[in-house]
Amino acid sequence: MSDTENWKEAIAGYKTDPKLKAEVRKKFNFRPFKEAPISKIPSKDTIELDALDFSKFKEGPEGLEDRKKLAKQLEGAVTKYGFFKIVNFGVSQELINQVLSLSQGTLEEPEEVKKQFIGGERNLPHEKERPLGVVRGTGYKPLGYWKYTNDTPDNVEFFNFRYFTQYDTFFNKTEYPEFVKYNLDDIAYYFNYIHREVLRRVVNLIDLILEIPEGTTYRKYFDVVQGDLENAPNGSGRFLLYHPVSDEYNEKTGAIWMRGHADGDALTFILSQPILSLQIREHDTGIWKYATHTPGALVVNIGDMFQQLTGGYFKSSIHRVVTAPEDQRQYYRDTVIYFCNPVPTVYLDPDSLESPKLDRLGLKRDQKLERITARQWDDKKGEFFNRTSANRTQNISFFGRPTVGSLIGEQQPAAGKVSS
Repeated sequence: MSDTENWKEAIAGYKTDPKLKAEVRKKFNFRPFKEAPISKIPSKDTIELDALDFSKFKEGPEGLEDRKKLAKQLEGAVTKYGFFKIVNFGVSQELINQVLSLSQGTLEEPEEVKKQFIGGERNLPHEKERPLGVVRGTGYKPLGYWKYTNDTPDNVEFFNFRYFTQYDTFFNKTEYPEFVKYNLDDIAYYFNYIHREVLRRVVNLIDLILEIPEGTTYRKYFDVVQGDLENAPNGSGRFLLYHPVSDEYNEKTGAIWMRGHADGDALTFILSQPILSLQIREHDTGIWKYATHTPGALVVNIGDMFQQLTGGYFKSSIHRVVTAPEDQRQYYRDTVIYFCNPVPTVYLDPDSLESPKLDRLGLKRDQKLERITARQWDDKKGEFFNRTSANRTQNISFFGRPTVGSLIGEQQPAAGKVSS
């Protein structure tokens, strides 16, 4: 039985003792994260992503016309860039500030503690055989795990959360460092809100695009049944922090913080933040452009899985993170991400969706290719991202399906230049 209707009540049952939480927050100097000011350095190489205003998303028959307008706006974004924003999605600025502070606190645990919770080392029993590794398993990816050009260690660390929609598993059966443990209720609330409220509305609009009954995609691909880990939409929540870098680092890496890639999931939800570093590569021109900041917004992108489900109609966005402008360079870049995977057993092809729209467009399953599941794709691309040094100058392919990962060199020109 689905638990979407009662998720807030369910999480409230796992509430942390307020006194213990306050003590831990005091111990770890819990405080607001200091965001960078908006850069004053002008850049003509920016892109204004479509912003879906979810205050206009109304449930029920009376809201259908407004939902159709939002769906039309979304269709233009996912078929061109594979990126869009969501504003007024129901999370207050106060809660956004809190989750950024939670991210900061998690990544300020002492190094000796971080070493005890390296990603993939405390996997749940049913995931022991899966190649989650440091990059996808619950826990920390340490600074310097990846090696960029000239064998330069990366400048990003993060902490992954898995199965936050499975309450008993998340709260009772997974081990965490002290700061995370005593703030788990607030962490769970944020990520569950994104899955159960924001994601649900996004895929509802996707149903309208694909001309299938509203609610179909969420029910088939993203619904949660408590206790059913094998068939749970998994993915991961992530607290992520980029550290400031030196001029020497920029020289050695070509000023790259995160190499060009397409996400392996279905949808990625990122809290917008002010450092001008996220770049999107236009599919038709190959030009890299900066995504601008919208306070209180989510930046959302299509991943490989939705591209495959729609036969290429939705575009899996190619993006990277580059060194900040000079006037933001001394700041840390803190953000919170949800990489959303569907139920692992579903097939990733248009036949699975049964969409009249895709049928009319002639987008059907390629009969020459083996049918693959979400889990197969997730594990294969996850293996690639777990390589410590996987620098590429060309695209890659798994199961006969092209994708992008770890692009460097001539494939990553400066913003505004066309790739060769």
